[in-house]
Amino acid sequence: MKIAILTQPLKTNFGGILQAYALQTILKRLGHEPVTIDYDCRYTKIRWLMGRVKSILRGTPHRIQYPHYNRSGQENLNAFIHKNITLTKPVNVPSKEIFDTIHPDAFVVGSDQVWAPACNVPISYLGNMFLDFAPDFKGKRVAYAASFGSGEWTYPPEWEAKCRVLAKKFDAISVREDSGVKLCKEHFGVDATHVLDPTLLLTRADYEKLLTWPAKQTNKLFAYVLDTSAEKVAFIHRIADKLGLELIIKGANDDLKWEDSIEGWLSDIRDSAMVVTDSFHGSVFAIHFHRPFLSIVNNKRGADRFTSLLGKLGLADRLVNDTKDDDSFDGKIDWVSVDLKLCRERSLSMNFLMNAL
Repeated sequence: MKIAILTQPLKTNFGGILQAYALQTILKRLGHEPVTIDYDCRYTKIRWLMGRVKSILRGTPHRIQYPHYNRSGQENLNAFIHKNITLTKPVNVPSKEIFDTIHPDAFVVGSDQVWAPACNVPISYLGNMFLDFAPDFKGKRVAYAASFGSGEWTYPPEWEAKCRVLAKKFDAISVREDSGVKLCKEHFGVDATHVLDPTLLLTRADYEKLLTWPAKQTNKLFAYVLDTSAEKVAFIHRIADKLGLELIIKGANDDLKWEDSIEGWLSDIRDSAMVVTDSFHGSVFAIHFHRPFLSIVNNKRGADRFTSLLGKLGLADRLVNDTKDDDSFDGKIDWVSVDLKLCRERSLSMNFLMNAL
């Protein structure tokens, strides 16, 4: 089956890129032919030059590569995307034209915060995530691990009405957070299934194959921080000092460096003595590599994804709601128990995906 995947734009987000990679990998293993719509990533040479000039004048970083891929992003991340993810040509927005080029038998929307208004700017992109550009499509419409980004309803009334009509056209809907099941029922009048993020459908061994250098345990605390604050940084420093660990702090987007890569990020997590992060996918890969970790609840980007996943795996004690308190965690994790729970949830999620298609 030829499958068109629609997810958030693949730019400078480690987790966003890896979930797209994982979903395609799983679909290929199931015998399908998936292709991801590469939208909102066009980056002309003129736009690049203007950005470069602005960065020089302002004295700010400009780490977007010269657009030989005709898409925005950082060079190493773009290289990973083009090596490991099958893409359409770069387009401004999903459209009937790109739809006619692919001729898919099915659409899969997901994962990540595809159904969060705050992550679809301008808000017309939200309609794209419900396939409004393909109103007469006769094939399968599936949402896999779609996320609203929050347990709170944030849709403007007119967009709730539009998306309710479009959601009812889907053949199967699954969401990444348990709160999403309730939101789908209450606001769209549709049933949804709670499933794992695509990154958890693959195993540690799958990600090890992406790395060209062997594991090397270090005495480092790896902190991956999406939204930096003085209080958060102070908390991370206290944890590192308390455990006697060397601290490495890495961010995303404008905090990326030229040498940063997907492979390097995965290795930093795998080889660390501990991980502290406010990132959902940072937590996911700490779990994959069996690293002691703390997840700082990121209310700005949605707390439900943390509580939903860690609750399922018996890891709710790894959540940090108050960064003023660094004495509330036990460094020991029963990974045998975690892996058993994860294996069960992975099986249920795979069954949803196979049955939906």
